[in-house]
Amino acid sequence: MSESHSKFLAVVKGNIFHGLVSEESLLDQVDTQIPIGDLRILFKSVYLFDYQHIYDALQLITTYDYCFIPVLNKKHEYVGVLTKQDLLIALNETLGNDEGAIIVLELGIRDNALSHIARIIEAENTNILSTAIHHLPDSSKLEMTIKVNKTNISGVVSSLWRNDYVVKATFRDGGEQSDTQDRYDLLMNYLDL
Repeated sequence: MSESHSKFLAVVKGNIFHGLVSEESLLDQVDTQIPIGDLRILFKSVYLFDYQHIYDALQLITTYDYCFIPVLNKKHEYVGVLTKQDLLIALNETLGNDEGAIIVLELGIRDNALSHIARIIEAENTNILSTAIHHLPDSSKLEMTIKVNKTNISGVVSSLWRNDYVVKATFRDGGEQSDTQDRYDLLMNYLDL
């Protein structure tokens, strides 16, 4: 546990998962020669099933702040563990690690009609690869992050501005100027309409 910097260890006998034992529980034991199975320790029962979605894994890992989550199959047999690194790799694949730009919109809570935004983006021959919505703290605004399949998104951004969407930022859009300059130019173009 010290070598892997883990506060917990999965306790498995054969393919039966018994739970997680904490480093603290093990350090509290007087006799260090007793096998784990003979100790009177309360095991934590935190795990995922192999058919659960990656978002379930993200929720568990962040809730418990574990460096890994044990994974069981439908028969409750131990399959292995999902580490934080595994989770990051899977999230990257899920959210679209393909080449493309990222657009961040600022919206009112009731203005997040993804279908309308999708029509605007697709009208510019651009596909949406993934989206995420985040509620801005202490505000009645949302932030929508959209990953698209192209890097030249000036037409998409202009169309969003024309349709009264606030483009808060763009990333990996292939532009040579700074993001601040792009936003300023877009605002000036919008005000000229």
